[in-house]
Amino acid sequence: MNSRTVSLPDLVSEKKRNTALSLSEGFAGAKHEGALAATAQTWAPRPGAGAKMVGEKAAGVELQRVLPMYYRVRQLALATEKAGHRTPQKLATELRAMEKALAREIRAVHPLFFQRFDEVQLDRLLRSMPFLRLSTGRWVFGSESLGAQWPPTPGDRAFLLLHGRIMLYPDPEGCGDKQEIVRGDIFGEKLFSLGDEGMRNYVAGSAHCEEPCIVAILQTAALEAAYADRAFGNARIAQTWRTVPSYSRICRPEDEGEEEGTEHVGINAALRNISQVATACHFNTGEELLANEALEESVLVVSKGVLEVRGDITLTERLDALPPKKVRMHVHIKKGEGLTADSTWGKADPYVICKLGDYKKFQTPVMWKGGANPKFDFNGVLTFAEEQTLDFIVMDHDKYSADSQCGTGTMQCKDLTDGWSGWVDLQRPRRGIFKDEDSLEEPAGRLFIKVTYDYEKVNALTRQAKSKTWLDQELFLLQEQDVWGHEQVMLKNLFMRILEQATGQFPYMLQLGNIRVIGGAKKGGSNGVSVWKASKARFLEFVKYTGREKPFLQACRVSALEKQTHMKGLCKQLIRKWEIERESVKLRKGLLNGTASAQVDEAVDPSTFRIAYRGYKAHVIVRNALHLSGGGLFDRLDPYVLLRFRGSKQPPFRTSVLSDSGSDPIWDNEGDMLYNGETALEVSVWDYDRLSADDLIGTGILQVENFCNGFEGMIPLSNPGNKKKKSLKQMTITIGIQWPPLDQNATMTLPLSNNTLGSLRSLTGPAA
Repeated sequence: MNSRTVSLPDLVSEKKRNTALSLSEGFAGAKHEGALAATAQTWAPRPGAGAKMVGEKAAGVELQRVLPMYYRVRQLALATEKAGHRTPQKLATELRAMEKALAREIRAVHPLFFQRFDEVQLDRLLRSMPFLRLSTGRWVFGSESLGAQWPPTPGDRAFLLLHGRIMLYPDPEGCGDKQEIVRGDIFGEKLFSLGDEGMRNYVAGSAHCEEPCIVAILQTAALEAAYADRAFGNARIAQTWRTVPSYSRICRPEDEGEEEGTEHVGINAALRNISQVATACHFNTGEELLANEALEESVLVVSKGVLEVRGDITLTERLDALPPKKVRMHVHIKKGEGLTADSTWGKADPYVICKLGDYKKFQTPVMWKGGANPKFDFNGVLTFAEEQTLDFIVMDHDKYSADSQCGTGTMQCKDLTDGWSGWVDLQRPRRGIFKDEDSLEEPAGRLFIKVTYDYEKVNALTRQAKSKTWLDQELFLLQEQDVWGHEQVMLKNLFMRILEQATGQFPYMLQLGNIRVIGGAKKGGSNGVSVWKASKARFLEFVKYTGREKPFLQACRVSALEKQTHMKGLCKQLIRKWEIERESVKLRKGLLNGTASAQVDEAVDPSTFRIAYRGYKAHVIVRNALHLSGGGLFDRLDPYVLLRFRGSKQPPFRTSVLSDSGSDPIWDNEGDMLYNGETALEVSVWDYDRLSADDLIGTGILQVENFCNGFEGMIPLSNPGNKKKKSLKQMTITIGIQWPPLDQNATMTLPLSNNTLGSLRSLTGPAA
């Protein structure tokens, strides 16, 4: 036999048995005259055949063009070899060029399957794998009655659809629910696997061509020819695994005094077994390693190139790590000193209005005849939401005309720490004819105050945790002889928990998802990546046979902690980047609005609140009232307050009666009220009378939109219907409403939207 310039390792056996079939021959030994005759007919042109195609359709058309040409040239070379002649150089060159073109096109048909072959193995597979060109209506396999029964062949067999469309039936007679398969699907009479790996194939009783098809036959003989080098390469695989640094605890001498070359029977047997079942995967830079099972069910050893472990990183604000939030500001106005007033008749009657921001305020009672140095000794409460300033306005009460302003003072909230006490300097416009242009104000005394805060622990009900996800981030970069997956196999779920605990010192929770491995780019090297892959069960057997499970388990823990340190550095960079983005957003908002943007909690949706808090108790505090009308010089008011949710059948909350307290009573009474989804809170102030019916002084209403987030403030009171007289001063009452935290089970079923989380005040539990 003449020497050949083209490598066709299967042609020696072809002289005895033709296993490399042409596209029109059909299967060797099959008697399908009718089907073969139909196959020989010319194919009708497809609609739009002249149109330009891109993507998957273009790849399918290119494969359909290259495959027949390749096999015609291959059959010609095969016939030349069988005749005992030397293959012409031009024919050999053309055959080799077509082999490369076909290998390039066929990899995209079934990437999972063809990633298990390198270039040389794929060439051997293509030369030994039969291909069929089948016409419309042809049965690929089925019972004898269908005329599509193949003769028995040694080993397993499956089919790979390269072009066309085939319908599968569960019954060998072509009956039952049919299932359509398309280009790239593997199918057959039973499950097909490559070593320990399944190839996601379809199992059916019969298969019918719905249009002209090109089908490859995956025979055991063809696969053995493709993997002929594994008979000599397993020793090389075993040596590669022996020198992997991650396996040093199980593959190298345990004692320092033991020589490195000393043979260990158990280790050698384990390496021999793992080398026989390990699967080689070959892919290019940027391509993902595909597998039938999950990534955590495999162990990967990089034998060539660089491997990137990528995944999605999600950082979520850890609310329990945030400092408690200031929710209420208690301002104790103790006394005034050196107050100025323009009182014509005797001493001044001062009172103080304290304002937080633009809308929140409270007012002290009038200190009758208090003069320049009054003692207020009044506690006021304001809800706090990171406002900037706290303002004080001292007024002089006038019964018969408008009150006059004595002075104003302002404190920056950032300077008012918890427990701060001190003097607030007051100013007023300079009086007189001669005014200094440099100073338009003059001192107007000062107030002594003390500020404390109520804190509330931040949770999912009071603040929506901020979260950000970075997609497809590079987690780890594996070089040659690096390993991925052995920690996951040995430590199981503990490995992922160790990685996600990398942010334990940060106020964020880490969550990893969609972890995958892709081929990385190597500087100055080729773009190809090769990986040895072993299943979880095979790897556990390998570790067991070595007899060093405990040392290797400890080594996996150390390796997991090293990866955690790497993740910690990566998360630190992402957190810093995220904080810079948030600061930039705040800065842009501040520049656009003219002021720095304050943190404002999202409001609770009233309708959601009414459902969620049904059956809970509200904690109410009745603090004081101002400018109550009624009473006289010899009959001062004896006021008390009734609070009731509108429509509630529960008894109202009632304060104590303040005898002879006048128009500015201070109760400071508190208690609980059962809430059942009512829409408003009704407030009424009464004057107690021992000998007759009590007189109604005024009424007020607070809607659910105002108290669903908690409330601290003043409610205006209206005169009852039978009292038409208008008072010079507006009657007001100051109350506070605080809500307990929702039960955790209720939180799970609460239909919260993005705008329904807010400041829910936590004081008491739900009603029994």
